[in-house]
Amino acid sequence: MRLKSKYPKKIVYHSTSEWDGQTGGTATVSAGRKIIYDTPEAYGGKGTGICPDELFVSTILGCLNNTFLDFQRRFEMELKSLVLRGTATSAFDGTGYRITGVTISGEVVVGEDELETGERCISLMKEYCHLTRSIKDCIPFQYDISIREG
Repeated sequence: MRLKSKYPKKIVYHSTSEWDGQTGGTATVSAGRKIIYDTPEAYGGKGTGICPDELFVSTILGCLNNTFLDFQRRFEMELKSLVLRGTATSAFDGTGYRITGVTISGEVVVGEDELETGERCISLMKEYCHLTRSIKDCIPFQYDISIREG
């Protein structure tokens, strides 16, 4: 299905990374918002900030969340709760690490008589999240998201 977008046809995102002088750094994005990241202790870091791999999973969850909410608003569906959990598995392949898969689980709670619309929103979320669409050919995704009326 081809969707007509009400959003800009193209958008460019910017970020700056600055080393903290130790084992991590600070990313600065639009409007001066900052993210502190660090190397996990298991890899010789201090582990005082967010591990970039955790940020990767969080980024995917955020994109899925926002995509779901876009469709929820379009359908004017009553949403009571949306919880997503993500896991990325990284394995050493003999030459370096590679993310071998991402699993997304969670629960959606919708209003009375909204199950069908909620299921449609989940399906559209998985189909149209631009981050997962961009990397699905190199990283497999598994989904286990339940839905119920609440």
